[in-house]
Amino acid sequence: MKASVLHITARYFKSLGHAKRLEIITILQGHSLTVNQIAQMTGLRQATVSQHLMILKKNDLVLSTKNGKEIYYTLSSRPYIELLTLINNLTRSKPVEDTEPTVIDPICHMHLTPSTSDHTMEYDGVRHYFCGKGCLKEFSALHKGVL
Repeated sequence: MKASVLHITARYFKSLGHAKRLEIITILQGHSLTVNQIAQMTGLRQATVSQHLMILKKNDLVLSTKNGKEIYYTLSSRPYIELLTLINNLTRSKPVEDTEPTVIDPICHMHLTPSTSDHTMEYDGVRHYFCGKGCLKEFSALHKGVL
């Protein structure tokens, strides 16, 4: 393999080598989101999300499109989604089943599966699944007086 290809590959993996950037990319799978939406879902500050998105965009992992005053971010291509799925399956003790039910985050309404959600909460006898820590915190705050 050519040295230039190896350097490009290393650059991609370096940009993926941060847990929060991986979380952002995971959240972007199948979605087009603004910085504010990503900040809400991850629980990160808006400036921090912007910095991570700048790195991901610089390395061609995400694309941005302006719609009115808002800038929406999406994954740049299907192979990244497939790569993330492969990495997710390699790092989990049990691969995600195709037949696993889809659940919906009650805050941001993202579709996910129980095995891909690291943030859950039992409320009123029902297990709720969240895309990230930010949505879990918002749900907890909304139901604080009720819990």
